[in-house]
Amino acid sequence: MKNISILKKIKRCLRKTNHDKKFNFKKIKFTTDLNCLYIDQLRYEHQYYKKASVFFLLKELEQNLYVVFTKRSKNLSSHPGQISFPGGRVDKKDNSMLHAAFREVEEEIGVKKDSIKTLGLLPPHETISQFIIYPFVGFIKKPIKFFINKNEVEELFLVPLDFFLDTKSMRYHKFISSYEDRGYFAVPYGPYYIWGATARIIKSFVENYQN
Repeated sequence: MKNISILKKIKRCLRKTNHDKKFNFKKIKFTTDLNCLYIDQLRYEHQYYKKASVFFLLKELEQNLYVVFTKRSKNLSSHPGQISFPGGRVDKKDNSMLHAAFREVEEEIGVKKDSIKTLGLLPPHETISQFIIYPFVGFIKKPIKFFINKNEVEELFLVPLDFFLDTKSMRYHKFISSYEDRGYFAVPYGPYYIWGATARIIKSFVENYQN
């Protein structure tokens, strides 16, 4: 019952999305790698020439909710060895952002679309590598086995959702650029250092859930 209540609350606090629409999202606020706040300027989705979709994917284990993460293969050309959410770049063959997220999740960790209940969408995130990431939140609704694609994923691991809901887990590293104060978020967990875009998306989730 506890987890059902949590999932209902998550669904209520997330931005709803029409899964049938292609790439015509309205103007939206978004987050960036090197800024701790939501950007006030509203941008049109079509301004970005590189797009990615990921899943903030929840799995129930021993009556607790866990978040699924991957450690990217060291053989990848972009962000090798870093911690990320399952997902990846949107291809021309994808008919929606959500379709891209489902396809990438199945390719990387073997979880099929019919095993995932989509709960909503977090604010998009802009990276310094000029990607705009669309983070969907989903729940693995039935028992599954993960099948890791070793060409893309070195390791899969789970982190308790409660760990992130404790705001003391999140750290902000500040530095001063030529024009303004900048910084990035990080959430160390055991041997894993979660930072950058992944950490900022986690913070967005926590902010939406708690507010």
